[in-house]
Amino acid sequence: MKRCVIIGAVEIDWPLEKIIKDTDYVICADRGWQHAISHGIKPDMIVGDFDSSSQPQGLDASVTVLPVIKDDTDTFYIAKYIVENGFTDVLLAGVIGGSRIEHTIANIQTLVYFAQNRINATAMDRYSQLMVIQDGSINLPDMGNRFFSLFSMGDRAEGVSIKGAKYPLADYTITNSFPIGVSNEFIGEEVSISVRKGSLLLIITDKD
Repeated sequence: MKRCVIIGAVEIDWPLEKIIKDTDYVICADRGWQHAISHGIKPDMIVGDFDSSSQPQGLDASVTVLPVIKDDTDTFYIAKYIVENGFTDVLLAGVIGGSRIEHTIANIQTLVYFAQNRINATAMDRYSQLMVIQDGSINLPDMGNRFFSLFSMGDRAEGVSIKGAKYPLADYTITNSFPIGVSNEFIGEEVSISVRKGSLLLIITDKD
């Protein structure tokens, strides 16, 4: 199955085009189509209510116009399309940061939706990678001069274990009212993270 790439409306000030593959299926949310074109990326589909941009003209892409008044954000509408059409891997760019913090939070919640539907999804910007671990585990290679942080996306994430990092945990319960998982460090070996029950937001960031 092709990887699906979602390009959102947040300014992309890093070379996204270098990690796009010819086999990727690219869906742009609203103004995201302008960012795709500016990076030399051809959209396959464009979805939005176009409250932040004009509707695209003259592009060889399918266009879905959504109503401005709706329950789903443009990105979440795309997320449901991805689930319904059997994609298993998703990269999101242009969906975190910028001046609209509420959309960043909404898009983090969309990562939870992907994880609950067993889809591997990563959101990226120049500085960070975000993903959600749902009732499962992940192994990370040593990433040297980077931090990683873990946050519960529900009331609690139970049975959290971290191995191979500077600050390990064993069968710990992380709640959403105490940020114990912030700014852990790699120590030159593979890091294993697992959660028995719950959703964990994993954020990998540069130290500098």
